[in-house]
Amino acid sequence: MADAEKPTKMYRGSCHCGAYVYEIEAPEIMSASDCNCSICSKRGYLWLVPQKPLTVVRDEGKLVPYLFASKKLVHKFCGNCGTTVLATSDMFPQGLGLNVRTIQGLDLWNLETKTFNGADYDPKYVAPEFTGEEPKPAGLENGKTYYGSCHCGAVTTAVKLNGSLEDGTYKGILLECNCSFCRQGGYIWAYPTNKQLAIEGRDNVFYYTFARNIWRKLFCKTCGEHIACEANPSLTEDEIAALPEKEQKFLAAHRDTQPLNLRISNGLDLRLLKPRRVEGWKTDPQYVYP
Repeated sequence: MADAEKPTKMYRGSCHCGAYVYEIEAPEIMSASDCNCSICSKRGYLWLVPQKPLTVVRDEGKLVPYLFASKKLVHKFCGNCGTTVLATSDMFPQGLGLNVRTIQGLDLWNLETKTFNGADYDPKYVAPEFTGEEPKPAGLENGKTYYGSCHCGAVTTAVKLNGSLEDGTYKGILLECNCSFCRQGGYIWAYPTNKQLAIEGRDNVFYYTFARNIWRKLFCKTCGEHIACEANPSLTEDEIAALPEKEQKFLAAHRDTQPLNLRISNGLDLRLLKPRRVEGWKTDPQYVYP
């Protein structure tokens, strides 16, 4: 049965902070397109090309456009929380493609994905180079260094890990989480210490916090790429004391940890990674969809 003949349902989607909320009528979403081009792989996009117009429920004017290469697609991310919601282009029937990771309540881990080989399209992406001082953590002289960047190159990273991500000798934690934030970016997290990770271009970074504000998320002002997380240095002693005891201990134990989004790694074949999946959706306080 053609999509136009299938029964439809109304879906609601949003960026994480709720500054942009939309509704779209579509057949039941059972699959999405997984493109391997430079921006889609970094962002973890899962694409849906709607056949009916999108209805904007809320628009606080926070969406930031990002264009590159042929500039045929305009990628739009929230300037407050960094969530990429959609891309506009004349090539789409309704003028846009949706990132289905922003659709509320969708079971993303059980969604069928259809690979699209966008990496073969010209012009080929040239990964920005890290030019800062490389991390030299004690005890990891024989570790392997991985370089990464946001898509536009305004922020670059170097991380030195204990072992190789490709051959399975890396002994650290690799996680994929379905919490309210992580599900929207499809992040693959490694957990280096601050001494293992160097970030160049912090002047080009916005920070986003939510819930109890223990962590702050770093994303590029220009292209919206999420880079890493870190303990929120803005928390006051009174705010820390007001946290549940469990979270106070967690914060104390992870102040020198800087979770890194491995999707930003340049030249790393993400298909070789075997992250452990963690059910973070019901983390307290429970996220409420906008």
